[in-house]
Amino acid sequence: MPDAVVTVLSSGEHTGDAYELMLVEAPCGSPPPLHSEPWPKTFHLLRGRILVLLDGEGCELATGDTLTIEAGTMNSFSVLTDDAVFLLVCPGTGMSGFFTDVDALGKQYLPEDALMSRFGQIATRYGIRFAEEVLP
Repeated sequence: MPDAVVTVLSSGEHTGDAYELMLVEAPCGSPPPLHSEPWPKTFHLLRGRILVLLDGEGCELATGDTLTIEAGTMNSFSVLTDDAVFLLVCPGTGMSGFFTDVDALGKQYLPEDALMSRFGQIATRYGIRFAEEVLP
């Protein structure tokens, strides 16, 4: 992802599709666009501080804090320190599928407009919605 490195530590195939566990390493910089997923997700901060936006409200997390975001909640996060590292836990297999498909897309070396169009198709396939139009 352009705003973080996401490593799948335990995929749905290892948990009988019950949940997935990912490690997210994010530098300070531009936050991901405000978005929602059709599944809940839980952040557990291992290092740093982040500000999580939830339907327009801010919630600051520091090392050791945990936050669960309900399915369908518009959300994003900003890194408040040089970097932040957190665990991301999601039910099912949608989140790792999305990250895997986006990673493969980045290896195709497409023109920007084609890249953004395919990104939009991937997001739609996984039921991810954006608060504002982020695609051309």
